[in-house]
Amino acid sequence: WSTGSERVVPRFFDEAFIEQLSMDDGAVRLDRLNNGAPVLDSHNRFDLGSVIGVVVEGSARIENGRGVATIRFSEREDVEPIWRDVMGGIIRNISVGYRVHRFEIEKREGELDVWRAVDWEPMEVSAVAVAADPGAHVRSDADGRAPNECVLARQDGATEAADAAQPTEAGMPKDNKATAAGAAAEHIEAGQVENRAAQSQANEAGNQAPGETRAHNGDPAQGTQTGTAPASEPSAEQVRAEERKRVSDIYGLASRHDLPQSFAADLVERGVTLDAARAAILEKLAEEGDVAGRSSEPSVPAQARGDGSREVAYRDAMTNALMHRHDPAHVELRDDAREFMGLSMIEMARHALSRRMVDTRGMNKMDTAAEALGMRAVGYHSTSDFAAILANVANKTLRSAYERTPRTFTAWARQTSLTDFKPVNRTQLSGAPDLKKVAEDAEFTYGTMKDGKEVYQLATYGRIIAVTRQTLIDDDLDAFTRVPAAFGAAAADLESDIVYAILSANPNMGDGVALFHADHSNLAGSGTKVTEAALAAAYRAFGQQKGLEERLISILPQYIIVPPGSRSVEARKQLTATTPSSAGDVNPFAGRMQVVEEPRLIPSSGNDPWYLAADPNRIDTIEFAYLDGQQGVYTETRTGFEKDGVEIKARHDFTAKAIDHRGLYKN
Repeated sequence: WSTGSERVVPRFFDEAFIEQLSMDDGAVRLDRLNNGAPVLDSHNRFDLGSVIGVVVEGSARIENGRGVATIRFSEREDVEPIWRDVMGGIIRNISVGYRVHRFEIEKREGELDVWRAVDWEPMEVSAVAVAADPGAHVRSDADGRAPNECVLARQDGATEAADAAQPTEAGMPKDNKATAAGAAAEHIEAGQVENRAAQSQANEAGNQAPGETRAHNGDPAQGTQTGTAPASEPSAEQVRAEERKRVSDIYGLASRHDLPQSFAADLVERGVTLDAARAAILEKLAEEGDVAGRSSEPSVPAQARGDGSREVAYRDAMTNALMHRHDPAHVELRDDAREFMGLSMIEMARHALSRRMVDTRGMNKMDTAAEALGMRAVGYHSTSDFAAILANVANKTLRSAYERTPRTFTAWARQTSLTDFKPVNRTQLSGAPDLKKVAEDAEFTYGTMKDGKEVYQLATYGRIIAVTRQTLIDDDLDAFTRVPAAFGAAAADLESDIVYAILSANPNMGDGVALFHADHSNLAGSGTKVTEAALAAAYRAFGQQKGLEERLISILPQYIIVPPGSRSVEARKQLTATTPSSAGDVNPFAGRMQVVEEPRLIPSSGNDPWYLAADPNRIDTIEFAYLDGQQGVYTETRTGFEKDGVEIKARHDFTAKAIDHRGLYKN
């Protein structure tokens, strides 16, 4: 249940100190464990149902620097699954809840302080999903109980008592931040109080007039007072109270503006004043107000992220209102977005600026639009969310249009992803060699496997569009959303163009022969209609295909790909079930294939072609690929420089290549 390993403890804010649990003789109080301490499910101390076992009395001990004990599981039915997972090695992480009675604190220059628990008491042992310590997964026992006295012994020999000095666990819910800030303020070290008291005295001395001396504690040797009455020195308790308020206020401000607790912790640690902290927070908000690069996917709402981020929730609500206004048939208006309905875009921009404490009184529409879009229109940098909101709306409309644009090739072609832009070799291995009869006392002979390959690589396509101040002032939401939507549809159309161009262009394969060629046995000698005889000939061609090992392979067509028009009608008639009045009226191909209708296959002249494709999971046909992790259109945004507004760059990494001629046929 413990190895005494080091871990960084947040102590209500990031990187406060490193905690070590001493496993020396006499450092650990084992009485509680040896008297039958509970074994809990994930440190839940508030429910009897979470007790899954008990430490066997007298079994807790320290062996070779490790804390070990024997535990006995409950025989309750609800504990049975946990017991089985423990026995099966599924649940294997153990953690200990404890109380510290004495820390020895080591100061390290330029590094985190080390708090070594030299007198501590295990309270319970828990089975946990994820543990903090790689050896024993130590966990603190900090919340949900009355604080105990803990002695803090420092390197300089000073000692002090502190309430609830144990660290708390990481990942505290955001709702507890105010409580955490107050608790952090309660744990101000005595050395900090003394230093701030001395600093206060030094400041007071530095503020007196030249030549002026002041009496200290009524001692005439320290000089006599002139001018004003002596200012009383603050007591340690007064300084402590001031420091508590400073820490609490800084954490409160950071929490109110959804800034990370590590940022507040840095301000507290550097001892900045409350006024200086406010200025630093405003600067931080200004930095984060810029439109940062983002993927085409919108930010995850705060409710889903679980971090309570009001900034993301605000942006998401306003985005939803704009999306509903743009496309009410497909975007449902959420409750939190109703307050923005009826507002023009420039009014929304004023709302976003006011929320960031930017005074828009006296700004005309042009200045308001410029400030909302992140430009230096009025002498200071924008901290508005509105540029990010507009970029979010553009991203959503672009993505929506991309997904709604039909791409018929996805049914019969095979999708993959590539990790980079280097040429990729798609190797084709033949089947295993034929098995040969081995006579009695004869030796087995070696066979070989042949291979072939096709080479291709990703290509990048993209353009930049801009959301201008004029669009915002004119409240032209349609103009603003139509362009990204058109880009999204264009990206989907680009994919179809690339894939179907392979069928139409009939490029050479890796063997130097065209994809559809008599040598590949996948091309009809002359173009015909989709008839019973033509389909029979195509099926026969599939049946005669051989692999690299020159052995027949068992593949059949699953898709018939046709241009709209007569070929489409012919194909559907051949594949539709009928109720024949005679054997001659039976449709032998009914239900055997799926029809894929694609207008890109209409030729500029001559007969309309038609194609058959096998199941891409059975054999390679045409392979299309995206950059790994970026399927579809990827967008980045920035505040415009060439254009007055927000620029959105749409980038699409895509490619396609015919991999194996055996899975395709052309008439």
